[in-house]
Amino acid sequence: MKFKSLIVSLFVIGVGLVGPGAAASFADGAHQAAPAHSMRACTKTSSGKCIRGGEFCPKAKYNKNGYDSKGRRYVCKGSRSHPHWEKP
Repeated sequence: MKFKSLIVSLFVIGVGLVGPGAAASFADGAHQAAPAHSMRACTKTSSGKCIRGGEFCPKAKYNKNGYDSKGRRYVCKGSRSHPHWEKP
């Protein structure tokens, strides 16, 4: 019985940290579908800014995916000596 009380207490504390809206959704059993395209954290350049299409990318990122600030996917491709972020 103590274990069940502990679990309930942890749940209440966790919901309090998340916010009041989350408690209602979780308690009702409501489940919202994820958006069709989920936003990803943008891929950062060496200067700390989000990548943009057409920019140079590091040779180490060749054939890897990167994402801009709007969640659009780019692939580092082109010339192996001077690759760029290009649409797939």
